[in-house]
Amino acid sequence: MFKDILTDRSGRVIALARAVLAAVFLFAIWIDPNQPVQAADLTYATLGAYVGAAVLVAVLTWNHWWLDARLAGPAHVVDIGMFGLLVYATDGYTSPFFVFFVFLVLSAAIRWGWRQTALTALAVMVLYFVIGLTTANVTDPEFDLQRFIIRSGNLLILSLLLIWFGVTHGFSGRAATDNVLRDPSGGDVLESGVAQAAAATGASLALLVWRKASSGAIQLVTLRRGMLDQATVQSPIRPFAETPFLFEVKRDRALCRTAHQRLCFASARDLADIGLLADAGIDEGLALPVRTDAGRGMLYLGNIRSLCTDHLDLGHSLGAALARHIQRNALLTAVEEGAVARARLSLARDLHDSIVQFLAGATFRVEAISRSVRAGEKPQAELEDLKLLLLQEQQELRSAVGALRSERIALPRLAADLRALCDRLARQWDIRCSFFAQVGEASAPMRLHLDTHQLVREAVANAVRHASAKTVIVQLTDDDEDLRLDIGNDGGGNQRLVDGKPWSLRERVEEANGTLMLSTQAKGTNISITLPLREDNRA
Repeated sequence: MFKDILTDRSGRVIALARAVLAAVFLFAIWIDPNQPVQAADLTYATLGAYVGAAVLVAVLTWNHWWLDARLAGPAHVVDIGMFGLLVYATDGYTSPFFVFFVFLVLSAAIRWGWRQTALTALAVMVLYFVIGLTTANVTDPEFDLQRFIIRSGNLLILSLLLIWFGVTHGFSGRAATDNVLRDPSGGDVLESGVAQAAAATGASLALLVWRKASSGAIQLVTLRRGMLDQATVQSPIRPFAETPFLFEVKRDRALCRTAHQRLCFASARDLADIGLLADAGIDEGLALPVRTDAGRGMLYLGNIRSLCTDHLDLGHSLGAALARHIQRNALLTAVEEGAVARARLSLARDLHDSIVQFLAGATFRVEAISRSVRAGEKPQAELEDLKLLLLQEQQELRSAVGALRSERIALPRLAADLRALCDRLARQWDIRCSFFAQVGEASAPMRLHLDTHQLVREAVANAVRHASAKTVIVQLTDDDEDLRLDIGNDGGGNQRLVDGKPWSLRERVEEANGTLMLSTQAKGTNISITLPLREDNRA
């Protein structure tokens, strides 16, 4: 219970500390017969009134962020005045000057920032010097000059430490990290962001007004009684505020901070969209802007328990966390869509380089068999050969699927598979397809097995269909880093090459982070392909 009452409630802590300190100081002076040393009646009366005022402020501001913000400045000025009175009226070990100084500086640091902390420390030290030097005779032997100097030095050192801490670390405990908004695990990212932001603040009502950057459409995400709902609006909405703010629609109040952490009072109608809040059933709460590349919006969180000025600091960090949540989802979506697109293109290329090319070769053989039938020849041998090719292609597809379950393949095994492929291609296209290999005992990524097979298929098919080649020579060599595949043919090489062609070969090589060089002559075309053997060198 104590944690729920005071955790992240700086206004309550300051008000409670003020009341307790005032009461303790009054009691300490009352039980010390030597205190106060100056103006006893005035000191007791003033300190008693201060205790009553401190208790009253604590009661009034305990659950009221607006009064807390309104009374923060005047109460701080009164606190500084009381510090001066206590320095003037008390002395010795019962003097509360040091504890009260710490209270004043910490209050300024927690409420506002290092600038106000510095001003408070300066004002208090000046007041201490003035009162100390005007109420004591420096030539009086009872005046302890050494103690006065030590106290002044303590005040200065503590002030500098608190100001430094405020500048470098800050004093606000309300901060939302990326852990508050977890990675989206499915569903709508706006709905998950709203639900998690409401959970982080303890809000039971929420409204996100979201404008998409692409279309400008306005989308509403509402959280009410634990249920999320979405809608779109066509009517224009007011511009979004640039900074988080607290609001109360019924009394038309709003509170925000300036860039220098000063509290700024405004009208709720000037910052919030009152009509949308009324429809969502939100009267009081925290509003925070959300800005991303995908769009901009304003999130309203209502029915927050113990709403206070500390929620303004939370609004900044929570808005940034929500923006990162949306951006992260957009990035993951883009990555998933890119992966799907790459998989789709890879599948299309694999189908083109394997099944499509095989069917083209089979069609080529069927046409040859048809001509034999028309010539009166018996095509039994050709049909048996075609049947064998179909069975071998089926086996090849099964082997390719099984190979994908492995991670690496030995280069001699790869060379043997390519040799068998060249033999099938020779029968399929009715050409001479020779294969030569000079490889070591190293291994290659299994993906290289599929790439080399598809590259050889595509190169042979292109040579026969587009260059009328009768002979194709495939050579496989390796070194420490790369695998080299040289494919030459005797087809007509006098056709002008278009930039980027051959498309299928080039795309596959580039995806594998390899290189492709092509040269044509009057009689023949040579293709030289280099593929990296190491997995980390592949794209």
